[in-house]
Amino acid sequence: MKSIMKLAYAGAMGMVLLSTTSIEVKAADATGNASATIQTAISISEDTAMDFATILADAAGDTITLTPVGGISAANTSTFSGSPAAGAFSATGDASTAVTISFSSGDVLSGPGTDMALGTFAHDAGGSPAFNGSGNLTFNVGAALTVNASQTAGAYSGTYTVTVDY
Repeated sequence: MKSIMKLAYAGAMGMVLLSTTSIEVKAADATGNASATIQTAISISEDTAMDFATILADAAGDTITLTPVGGISAANTSTFSGSPAAGAFSATGDASTAVTISFSSGDVLSGPGTDMALGTFAHDAGGSPAFNGSGNLTFNVGAALTVNASQTAGAYSGTYTVTVDY
């Protein structure tokens, strides 16, 4: 019984010691920083409309390619007259900032006959286009025009979209 009393007393003393020992925890604060940069909205305008000139089309159909520098060629035997012109665009945005240039899809030239597909766009702004130190970017655009077999003669027109994005 004395042993039980000693154990009980030791246990009670341990509880007293634990309850009187205080562990002090201190909180700490830190200040965080935040920032934001607002980019200039990109503005783009067409300076020169794309023009495939006058095409004497191959009766079997053809693919006409207009390069960004205004050169024109045919995959088959179509011939050309007049003055072809690549599309020319000017854009403004944040100085010395890289951009991507992309084009719409599913575009057509419509006229008196079957619509002609306009696609396979190309630009001459290089592999890594960017606004110059003044925030300007100019570039030319070429594309491929699919002339259908026995395409009806007449004037055809349409639109395409050029997107410049950061």
